[in-house]
Amino acid sequence: MKKPLLICLSLILALSAMAQEPKSKVLAIYYPSQKDHLVTLDGQSVYKFENTNDTQLTIQLLKIVKPKLSTTAYAITGRVKYDNVQGAGYLEMWNYFPPLRPGMPEGQYFSRTLGDSGEMGKITGSCDWRDFTLPFDPTGASGPPTRLEINLILPGRGTVYLTPVKLVKYSAGFSQSSGTTGSNTDGSPPAGWWSADAAPWVGGIGGPVIGFFGGLLGWLSQKGRARQFVLAAWKCCIVFGIGCLIATLIAVIAGQPWFVAMPLLVFGVVSTGIFSATWSAARNRYDELEIRRMASMDATGG
Repeated sequence: MKKPLLICLSLILALSAMAQEPKSKVLAIYYPSQKDHLVTLDGQSVYKFENTNDTQLTIQLLKIVKPKLSTTAYAITGRVKYDNVQGAGYLEMWNYFPPLRPGMPEGQYFSRTLGDSGEMGKITGSCDWRDFTLPFDPTGASGPPTRLEINLILPGRGTVYLTPVKLVKYSAGFSQSSGTTGSNTDGSPPAGWWSADAAPWVGGIGGPVIGFFGGLLGWLSQKGRARQFVLAAWKCCIVFGIGCLIATLIAVIAGQPWFVAMPLLVFGVVSTGIFSATWSAARNRYDELEIRRMASMDATGG
């Protein structure tokens, strides 16, 4: 009885780990439209952009019309190097979507590299070559984006070097906690029941809790202890699993993100399958131990 419960825990942990590392595919490579900014640096052809004033400079690097995207997560990626940038500069990607309903304006959403560090870190001071990412998860949008616009914003003086960029599609969503994302319309995609940042915690905590509780019930049933509690809890676990399966169906119908539906589905399948399959064995174990106890009492005259 312990083996299925161990398999249950391993399955949940494995799926949680897989969910945190969505697969990616490079769809296209794009080159900024400013050909006169092309220079050779560090043995490669890159683009140089310089702000020689103390006022903000906004440079449109790319406009991608009708990108070959669906409604799965995607990103613009590349490498950046900068020298003596004053203030907090950043790269941004504007994502334009069809109106949610006729008569409404098109959806406009942005991603910006304004994080404190990492691939969505802001552009400030000086830094050698590093990777950058402008991600977006269009879950719940009215359809694929109609166009993407990538800009470079320098609030003051400074020099920025950029490589050609890649348009990358992901097999699933991802966290956008670093940097900033947002919308300038009221037609934003529906929020999940919990965020992508919370999803690893849901799976990482829920899985071990189910595994531990299942192991505890299995141990108690093997020892013949707490019969009423164990059998009642066993039924509750089966009901919990059925509830998770129903919640999964509701989440899919409501258009909830994958990181909401997946943990519910895993918990539902595992709880319903494992506890239903072992219910009879647990009950029979208690019956067997009770028969042994009564036979022992008869033999001793107790």
